[in-house]
Amino acid sequence: MAELARDRGLVLFTQDQAETDRLVSVLSEARGQLEILVKGARRLECPWGAALDILNLSEIIYYRRRLGLHLLREASVLQAFPAIKKDLARLEIGLAVACWARDLVPREIPDPRPFRLTLSFLWALEGGAEPVVLLRAYRLRLLSLLGYRPVLHGCLSCGAKGELTWSPERGGLLCRSCGGTGEEVPPRIWRAMEALLRLPLVALSRLRLPERDLVLIDALTQEFRTAQVAR
Repeated sequence: MAELARDRGLVLFTQDQAETDRLVSVLSEARGQLEILVKGARRLECPWGAALDILNLSEIIYYRRRLGLHLLREASVLQAFPAIKKDLARLEIGLAVACWARDLVPREIPDPRPFRLTLSFLWALEGGAEPVVLLRAYRLRLLSLLGYRPVLHGCLSCGAKGELTWSPERGGLLCRSCGGTGEEVPPRIWRAMEALLRLPLVALSRLRLPERDLVLIDALTQEFRTAQVAR
């Protein structure tokens, strides 16, 4: 028998199903990521269609089922983040945040931390914080929260601060004396990545990184995600 449940959640993704239904991925506060089927969501008379727009924070009431998809009973918008959605650059960053959350946050694992982290970054984005810096910080912090924190304070083996290379399979920075190979990671890069991980959100708005550094941080973060999450 299905259990009726209530939760808050961020809409991460939607996909049309059958003729009028829609599948919705929600990052919930109480139960991790949920997959919920919304019957008749694409009909004009559907009363909660707006509540299921991507990036909305909504209250959802749904039937939890042990087998098959959960079924939505009703939903209402708590916050639509209008400043994000009317600015193309901010919307692009918001959607990238949603994509990372959908790909990485486990389904049906009760843990409020991914929800709270993602919501705090969307609030910061809504409030005018620097979007490109926020995205890089969010990616590193989500990985860290899920147990994949990279070692950035020095060599992960001996603690040395010099001749540091990137070893995503080992978990972060590795000096050449400990077996590090490839190009060295400049100190300004790993220090910037440390700052992205530890600075308060309000301080991130004051962090200015050149485009070339952002590109390199993106590459290192993606390599780390691929190596660690795929294990």
